[in-house]
Amino acid sequence: VIRSGCSSGVSVVGRHFAYATSGTWYQGACERLGIKTRITETTSPKKAFQNLVDELTAGRPTAVWCDRTMLPFLHDMESSCGVCMHSFVVYGIDVHKGEAYGSDLAPTPVSLSLADLAAARAGICSHKNRTLTIEPPRKQLSAATLKAANQSGIRACAGELLQGKMKTFSLPGFEILAKMIANDSSKDGWLQVYQNGLLYYALRDLFDSIETAEGGGGLYRHLYADFLSEAGKICKRPSLQKLADDYRHIATGWTELAVAALPAKIKPFKETRDLLVKKRALFEIKGAKADRQMADIRDKLQILGKTTQAKFPLSGAESHELLSGLRERIIALHRVECELAKRLHAEGK
Repeated sequence: VIRSGCSSGVSVVGRHFAYATSGTWYQGACERLGIKTRITETTSPKKAFQNLVDELTAGRPTAVWCDRTMLPFLHDMESSCGVCMHSFVVYGIDVHKGEAYGSDLAPTPVSLSLADLAAARAGICSHKNRTLTIEPPRKQLSAATLKAANQSGIRACAGELLQGKMKTFSLPGFEILAKMIANDSSKDGWLQVYQNGLLYYALRDLFDSIETAEGGGGLYRHLYADFLSEAGKICKRPSLQKLADDYRHIATGWTELAVAALPAKIKPFKETRDLLVKKRALFEIKGAKADRQMADIRDKLQILGKTTQAKFPLSGAESHELLSGLRERIIALHRVECELAKRLHAEGK
């Protein structure tokens, strides 16, 4: 991801099955709850559309996988890395109007043209125009099922964090990031990869990935803390509430790292932070009603990116100092993350 020259890579580290290009994450969660899933895949655009029509005709709202930079309602920034996956639910289409209607994190429905939806679904080839639907359970989930599902989910998450299939996508990935971020000699070091002002985009991605892209900020740790708090009640384990509190604490640490990546004393960096925060808030609070405002912010970010790259505000020495500070924060966060993951693993038994 880093070698692509467009991403910091931080968002793929420490997330359960972040590397999976299949529907494994969704299927695993549903299977723990005894919920049946149905997945369709195809490389044919025509068949992909028919698969979606068939699911909706059968009354099944459908999760679809897309390239987030190609979804108009998100007004995302440009990207050349092609790994920006986003999934949301489509619940209806109007063939005559050529529109699709769906649900995302916004409080209002989202809509886009069928052509845009088709392009976004085909934007990342490994997703194979995937759809996923679920069959609701025929009876209410028992307390025993919920308890077992929570413990199994915790166990799976801890296993991936500590001994993931790929180091880049598990906690050792933070060590790799720490080694590269202030390295000025390695071909994979940030000071080598992000030359000629490209460092701005890496720093912007670092902030965005942690705080404003999705997940509620703090590199998803606030979101996971919410889960642990609920799991503690379901499993009747006060120790899970303590873990939830500690994950909220480390979420604050990740937010502080994100803020440090775009220091407020540097005008274009502060402006970038403010625009990203405002854009995310508009989507989550107003949804489609803020479409024009979000588009304006996207355009401002694109212009800001080009001007900041062309006239990067930091010297080589200043860039090294900034990145060295981030490295020390990442090292400290990694140490705590490992301690928390070990405790998490014990809770999953």
